[in-house]
Amino acid sequence: MAKKRRQHFPWFIALMVAAFLGMSAIQIHWLRSSVRMKQQLFDDNVAHALAEVKAFLTQTTTTALQAELEAIDAPANALTIGKTLTAEERQMLQRMDAFMVDSLIRQSLHEHGIDRAPIIGVFDRYGQPVRLDEADEAHRAALIDEGYCVVVEPLRLCLHFERLDRYLLRNLLGQFALTGVMLAIIAAGLFRAVLTANRNKRIDRIRRDLMNNLTHELKTPISTIGLASEALNDPDMRRNEDTLKHYVGLIREENKRLGVLVENVLQASLADSGSMRLFMQPINAHDVVKEVVKNLAIQTVKRGGKVELNLSATDPILSADRIHLTNVVYNLMDNALKYADGEALIEISSRNTPAGVEFRFKDNGIGIPKEHLGKVFDRLYRVPTGNVHDVKGFGLGLSYVKTVVMRHHGSIHVESEPGKGSTFVIELPKTQPES
Repeated sequence: MAKKRRQHFPWFIALMVAAFLGMSAIQIHWLRSSVRMKQQLFDDNVAHALAEVKAFLTQTTTTALQAELEAIDAPANALTIGKTLTAEERQMLQRMDAFMVDSLIRQSLHEHGIDRAPIIGVFDRYGQPVRLDEADEAHRAALIDEGYCVVVEPLRLCLHFERLDRYLLRNLLGQFALTGVMLAIIAAGLFRAVLTANRNKRIDRIRRDLMNNLTHELKTPISTIGLASEALNDPDMRRNEDTLKHYVGLIREENKRLGVLVENVLQASLADSGSMRLFMQPINAHDVVKEVVKNLAIQTVKRGGKVELNLSATDPILSADRIHLTNVVYNLMDNALKYADGEALIEISSRNTPAGVEFRFKDNGIGIPKEHLGKVFDRLYRVPTGNVHDVKGFGLGLSYVKTVVMRHHGSIHVESEPGKGSTFVIELPKTQPES
């Protein structure tokens, strides 16, 4: 099943990526269409506004004629550039002044839903400006080439809107924000799916390694116990006392090995389920370390190892669970022996800190690459060694160690370099906070 699921993950991810790209393309196309529609609507509204202004300027009512006469002697409020205006051009300019064409244009634009103030210019039939504010001289070319124009015989009235693109986009800001939120949600979902797929692949690999190691670990002691039991059934074997003791001792050792295996799995299960119970009591942490070192002395000697104790803490009394703290020390020492590069050299030191006691477990092992330092305390995680059977284990010990330390309100971290060994640093508080 794991293999089948692993093969389908790339297709699932590809489908999600395709869906995200397709949705992004649709959203971008929709936004571009919205901008074009907004531009077209803006163009139509400006055209209608200019048409209304033209109709108002070209009307021949009595009111219009009276206003035109009153504007003849009024001072101009814009720069009149042409010096030789025809009578018709001068008459239209006077009419524009009479009706205050700037205000008229802004009012008409406002009625069509446009609050953007335009730049206004009036040009003759040859494209020369006959009326243009001095401040707007720089926009003369834009008025002619890009402006919205209407012919008011014999002149041409043109409007230009600065930064029109920004104005249109600002009106669509809500749609852009909604689209951005939708794409962000889709991208977050895709990212989460990819992370989940990678995590599931990693868990599948870890589980396979765990089962392989567990099978290998169980097979050896079971086979040894079986062979020893068959040998003890032989009457000739029972007559030899030394041989009998050898096989009985072999069965005892392999049985103890199975017990340790089961205990490790149970410890990890308790830590993972959150049902671990601690019996806090005052204990001498130095005594715990010395007891574990003594119990592991035979294994240490068999592997040609040596343990150096530099327990310098002057006050090693802690409030802790003796059994679980013993297991922590055992797991760290067992790791140091397993991963020793040649003859194991383990140095255990202690010192008092303001909060409690710090222990350092230093070894001369193969070390841990930097990219794996943050994962060594993860459950079922094992640092790759090229061959999963080179070093027996299940990736449970350090996870259990961290759980126990954290339940004691302490801290743990590792310092290591490949080829230079590792140092596990544990700090435990002197007293536990009241629950």
